[in-house]
Amino acid sequence: MPRSEPPVVAELSWQQVHAFRMARHHLTQRAPKEDLARVVGDIGGVQAQVMSAAELQVAVRADCTVEDVRAALWKDKKLVKTWLMRGTLHLLPAEDLPLFTAAMHTHWVRTRDAWLNYVQMNESEFSELIDAIGQALDGQALTREELIARVGKSRSERVQAVLKSGWGGILKPVARSGLLCFGPSRGQSVTFVRPKQWLGNWRDVDPDAALIDVARRYLRAYGPATKNDFARWFGTWSGVGNAAWTGLAEEVVAVSIEGRRADLLASDLDRIKAETHEPAVRLLPNFDPYLLGHTNRDHLFASEHRARVSRTAGWISAIVLVDGRVVATWTHAVAKRALMVTVDPFRKLSPSTLKGVRASADSIAAALGLDEAVVMVA
Repeated sequence: MPRSEPPVVAELSWQQVHAFRMARHHLTQRAPKEDLARVVGDIGGVQAQVMSAAELQVAVRADCTVEDVRAALWKDKKLVKTWLMRGTLHLLPAEDLPLFTAAMHTHWVRTRDAWLNYVQMNESEFSELIDAIGQALDGQALTREELIARVGKSRSERVQAVLKSGWGGILKPVARSGLLCFGPSRGQSVTFVRPKQWLGNWRDVDPDAALIDVARRYLRAYGPATKNDFARWFGTWSGVGNAAWTGLAEEVVAVSIEGRRADLLASDLDRIKAETHEPAVRLLPNFDPYLLGHTNRDHLFASEHRARVSRTAGWISAIVLVDGRVVATWTHAVAKRALMVTVDPFRKLSPSTLKGVRASADSIAAALGLDEAVVMVA
């Protein structure tokens, strides 16, 4: 007989859920500058294929500038940049990297047979190549070209072409194995380093325990959610959700959000039930994690606006968030010492919302080291 689902222990409103998630994402109140690395960890990393967007993802949550984020990454080494969830570049607290790479070990992130066939390798050869890239970085920072020269020597042209891939290609599984992260740029060229050596600290984590811990952290920031939501956010096969939820079975309770079933950490139940409505307007930058945590986003915006938020080629627009829901997109340019913000609303914005937009734009201008923000409505 199929196992019955656990009973729903609470009926929640979307207003309560939005308030809970915004608080956990530090969007209700920004954290102090000295906590910026912790803030990044609290939301499971920030997406960093566009670094200027990643810096602002941090700055809208912590009272800091983009220069503070850069210092935390390259000078203080409190943050680290590498490929993680969904095969995408992220910034993550340096102390959390061993946990996340253990969770993303090949036991959970599978290599597709079609990809192996493309590069004309079997699993054993693929594992050997990963180790070879890690060994090449032992004690030194190398550019992509230098890595190709060292590791690609005597290998097939197809493997060398994958090494040259602008999206990381074969470097992604090396990063997920904990053998590679980004080092400081050398002129216009990025470099790669061994995380254990670059960060100066490392710990071994059991992959199964790591996966459960990452799922627990996910639910703290993105809950209530489903195991499929987690698998999508994690970026791998659906079985990873089953494994994580099995490990969390004693910690998770089922709730209903206006008729939609989801799971929540039991330790967060009293907190979310106590959430009250506090008006909040926030400008969030491109690829903001708040939009990336769930399979279905219709609780964030109506379907007719989907193409304006989730654009082609995986581009996620910068958005205006009001009480946890998307009401507009925005773009910006810099003119002299001013941040010029253009808001494209889904509907007419109220005076109080426009006031909140201007206040949020001012804080972003300050984070960028600019004197003021000028807001225009399209």
